[in-house]
This record gives sequence, structure tokens and C-alpha cells, in this order.
Amino acid sequence: MTTTLQAFADKLTALQQQAPLLTDGPRTYNGQALFAALLNNELRAQVGDAHRQSDYVIAEYFKAVMLCRENNLAAALTQLQRTDALAPTLPAGTEDFAQLFKLSAWGNYYYKTREADRAIALLCEGLVLSASLERRGFGAFIYRRIEQLQNIGNILFKVQRDDEAHELLRNVLTFMHTGHAKGLFIDDWEAATLTHTRILQEGALHAVLRQIAHQNTLYQEHPQYNHDFYYRFFFQNFARELETDTYNRVILYNWAYVKNSYLEQGPAAFLENTLAFLADDAVAVNYNNLKVNLLSQVIWCSRQQAPAEVHQPIIGAIRSFARQHITDPEGRALQLAA
Repeated sequence: MTTTLQAFADKLTALQQQAPLLTDGPRTYNGQALFAALLNNELRAQVGDAHRQSDYVIAEYFKAVMLCRENNLAAALTQLQRTDALAPTLPAGTEDFAQLFKLSAWGNYYYKTREADRAIALLCEGLVLSASLERRGFGAFIYRRIEQLQNIGNILFKVQRDDEAHELLRNVLTFMHTGHAKGLFIDDWEAATLTHTRILQEGALHAVLRQIAHQNTLYQEHPQYNHDFYYRFFFQNFARELETDTYNRVILYNWAYVKNSYLEQGPAAFLENTLAFLADDAVAVNYNNLKVNLLSQVIWCSRQQAPAEVHQPIIGAIRSFARQHITDPEGRALQLAA
């Protein structure tokens, strides 16, 4: 295995010295801008210029979320309370729209204060309200509902309710690519709404799998939720069931195939398949988080299979490649597992 790992490092170094890999391309898109445009167009159609006041209140709630991200919780609480006081001034027809963002902002605050049950209760209230708004014409909110389920998963991981978090993410992943909904906190899910704007569905599917891959990277040394667990719980069936009818799904399938090859074909095949995925210039930069997961697993594998004097230079070659080629769409380096 030591020889195989060294060969991997040599090939990776040779790949690094070739022309730069794809950093952008026509397959990338601004999903947030499209989502916002769909919602704003619908709100404008329903309430006219009254949507501007709602937009202002929503922006104020977003300021609170940003303060939470900065861990400035005292300022976030003040901002939330100040914004709540604006609710009675909202024009008719916009109250539920703003209320949805209020629930999300407060849920984020309670996530930061580690009050998991309060945070989840608010996000679940938002799931119900979102479903109601979707029936009233705001169909794009279903993709935001997926984000809220992901947020609930993050809350569960934060308080170490790992079984619940894994179960939820598997249910979300299943719904995203099959339309079959179960175990998603509420029963009001419509597959036809999910598929209405296919590009947003594909972006959400990618985001869910990216979250699972990130958690897999964090837990690869975990005694229970290790690579074997993630293979059997997520990736094995995902690769079997996924219909590869879009560019996005082809890339996700190829990545899952590489992941599965570690247990299905052995470490040597996994290393070769990882190289093939890294060298594929059809894989756009917004999939680099999945490359991080593969390279982090190679680092883990090398530590399992080779002594320190061998695996340290191999890991060095991996990190050198990553610094040059594994960035986000803005060109910032993505962090490999330690």
C-alpha cells in the first residue's frame, strides 16, 4: 500500500504541474439571485409596491443573522427585538412573508445560544408557514425549506444528537432526488413543487450532499460515524438510486462512485478514482468541496496505511495540490482536514 500511496502522490504532483484546472464555467450560476427574483416577482404581483416595506423588514432580520454569524449575540438580540417592533407596520398581504424570515432569524439566534429545542421549534413553525405560502404562489420557498432542514441538522449535530441529524439528512437527500418525503418534521411536501424550477432543485441537491460530505470529513476518525457508516447510511444507496439526467447529477454520481470504491473495490482503486475525479476538467469549481472530502479521505487513508516517514511527504503533496487547485468560486483556499 505504501507504494500505491507514493504513486498517488507522484501523479498528483504531475497533475499540479499541468495547466490550471477548471476554475469557472457556464455550469455555475447564482442560485440565490434566481431564488430572490422569483420571490420578489411573485410578491410584487400580489401586493404591488407594498413589497418594499416587507423587503426592508426582512433586510433588518438579516442584519441580526449576520451579527449571529459574527457571534455578537448581544447586538443580535437587540437587532431582533428592534425589528420585531416593525411588524405591526407591515402592509396587508406581506405579514406572513416577513414572519417567515423572523422565525428563521430567531431560530438562528437560539442555535447560537445552544437552545436547540427552541431553535428547532421555530424552524418547524417556519416549515408550516412556508408550505402555506407555497400554496399561495410562492413555490420557490420549498428550496428555502430544504435549507431550513439542513439548519435543523446542523443544530442537532451541534448538540450531539447525531442519530437524529443523520436520519434527517438521509431523509432530505432522498426527497431531493426521488421526491419521496418522510421524516421531514411536517407532512406537507409536494414533489411537483420541488421540480418546478429544476436549476434550484439541482442546487439544493448539491448543497445537501455537500453538507453530508462535510460532516463525513469531520467524523472520519469517529468510532461510530466513520467512513463505513457513511457508505452504508448514505452513499451506497444514493449511487444506486440517483438518475443521472443532468450535468449536476452526473458529477454527484461520479463523486459517490469514487467514495463507494474505497469499500467496494479497495483503497488502491479509491486512489485511482480520486485522481480521475480531480483531473476531470468538466467538474466545475463549485464542486471543489467534494474534492476536499476526497483528499481528506486520502490523508486519512495514508495515515492508516503508511508509517509517518512515508505518509508525511504524501500529505505534503496533497496539501500543495490543494493550495493551488482547491478553492471556492471566489478563489479562496478551502480547508482540508487536519
